[in-house]
Amino acid sequence: MNVRLSKDQKIKIGSPEDIYAIMQKILLRENRLGRAKEHFWVIGLTFKHQIAYIELVSLGSISAAIVTPLEIFSLAVSKKSPKVVLVHNHPSGSLEPSKVDRALTEKIVAGGKILEVAVLDHLIISETGYYSFAQHQLL
Repeated sequence: MNVRLSKDQKIKIGSPEDIYAIMQKILLRENRLGRAKEHFWVIGLTFKHQIAYIELVSLGSISAAIVTPLEIFSLAVSKKSPKVVLVHNHPSGSLEPSKVDRALTEKIVAGGKILEVAVLDHLIISETGYYSFAQHQLL
């Protein structure tokens, strides 16, 4: 499901804070029951780090969203986006990455290297904060 952005949201991404500011608003568009489910989005960026698209690739349960590299990279390849950022929420509010989060990120980064699509970051978000894999040197 493609997420529609206003013109003021189609900005050049310079930091995880920029991404969080947009993704928090997208998450808060959901009603309380919707926010209680894990969402996984992919943000495609241009060479100049401008947002090309934001795609919801998985809507899961209260504790997991099933994601595959094919889902992550299919739109990046078809739209020729050279860079992506991964974002998912933790309905619990915990921002610490799980072992599954870390393993999935490693797998997606490896796939991106093969496809020559750079995975710039993976953010875990909540209604009140975020965790950046890039800021914690986990990419």
